[in-house]
Amino acid sequence: MYVVFALGLVAVGAAARFALRGEHQLLGFIRWNLRALLLCGAFGFTTGMIKVLHASARGDDFARTARLILEGTSEAANNPAAALMYSVLACIGIAIGQRRFPRPSAVAR
Repeated sequence: MYVVFALGLVAVGAAARFALRGEHQLLGFIRWNLRALLLCGAFGFTTGMIKVLHASARGDDFARTARLILEGTSEAANNPAAALMYSVLACIGIAIGQRRFPRPSAVAR
């Protein structure tokens, strides 16, 4: 979750900088940062589910095991949810930057 938080702050910060200044060279950095962010969110969910399933395999009581699986899944889902939240914020920043500072087209020259 810490990696998702760090990458998310970097992505949103870079998107905000693009929205304010229109530095088109940032778009490649933001694009790859968003990809890494989404992959880290998926990785966090996967490792969380591995831990949940490993812990639930030891249980003998069905109700306790079911509750453990449900609570663990909801906890593991925080990783992709945070990654998606930061991605949405970064995409909004990119959209604002593209609207404010459109790249000049070759036809307009």
